[in-house]
Amino acid sequence: MNRTELGFRLRLIPFLDSVESLEDGMVRLRDRRWLVWHPDVMSALFRNDRDLRHPPSRTLSPLLGSRSVLWLDGAEHTAYRRTLTPALRGTRYQALIEEMVERSIGALPSGPTSLPEWTRKLTLRIIGRIVFGVDDDELLAAFTRWLDRRLGSRVRTLAHRCLTPDSTRSDPHLDAMLLHRARTAEPPALAAFLPPEDLRDQVVSLLFAGHETTASATAWTLYWISRTPGLAERLDDDLLEATIRESLRLSPPATLAGNRMSADGMVITPSIYLAHRRAATYENPHVFDPARRPPPPGAFFPFGGGVRHCPGRDLALLEIRLIVTALLRHKRIKLSSPTCTPQLRGAAMAPPPSLAMVATCRR
Repeated sequence: MNRTELGFRLRLIPFLDSVESLEDGMVRLRDRRWLVWHPDVMSALFRNDRDLRHPPSRTLSPLLGSRSVLWLDGAEHTAYRRTLTPALRGTRYQALIEEMVERSIGALPSGPTSLPEWTRKLTLRIIGRIVFGVDDDELLAAFTRWLDRRLGSRVRTLAHRCLTPDSTRSDPHLDAMLLHRARTAEPPALAAFLPPEDLRDQVVSLLFAGHETTASATAWTLYWISRTPGLAERLDDDLLEATIRESLRLSPPATLAGNRMSADGMVITPSIYLAHRRAATYENPHVFDPARRPPPPGAFFPFGGGVRHCPGRDLALLEIRLIVTALLRHKRIKLSSPTCTPQLRGAAMAPPPSLAMVATCRR
């Protein structure tokens, strides 16, 4: 392993920052593997995505399973997408989300609470209800403990990836709990529509992907609103949409957009983080500015692109809007720190757990 690839694996965000100024928007990690972020390259890559293979993540594939929809290709992947995309359409769950958000806001303590942990718990409960059709706090708490042991810090992630790769799969007790809840789900619960042979891997993938990035995006949006004087008081619908979009640009919930492999074995990894911070595309790219003009094609893809774009994108955006709107309607928000260093959970980028929120009643 050369020094470039070592930096990419061990210190991802500092490495990405170190190559940000490369004008051609690509860097070779090793022989026949490239990290890319130039908008023209991204547009071409996503246009031709159906002709490429999608190798699994070395970090997440032991966690989510070899049969996760995230790694499937061809007809199998298309069939799963046809099931998941309409089932994850956000508007059908609006009343459910509103009810769960109001309940979670009502339970906020008077003292400081970790903002990332609060958004993570809330979004997991939402996707848990969508997948299983019922609340099961015991199951979701067990799932969270298992996930945090593996992704709770960069050190844990690297240790499980490099030192104990076989131990990252779920323990038998948690698997049994997940499968029991999934097998007893009835329509319209999403688990009722999943094929039984891949049930464990698909359920874990839905729970993970259906809450982790949404929670991070929500926390980052609240962070940027808190850091921008007067913004919370001016947030009409249009400005909220622009604020969420700019938060997704500057603090994308995922740093990378999966791997692509050509027929001759070339592996290409798109970088969302670098594409969104490219100075040739965005003026003053490190400045939070909701008034930015729309970027060119291939320059903004916070939920991935091509055939691998997130099928739950609209659901995630709806959750972010509803959580932010309800929280700011009921509470005045103050964060413990004006700045924070991002924490990686796999390839997901979240504020650190130490970012505390104090929420006081408006009335």
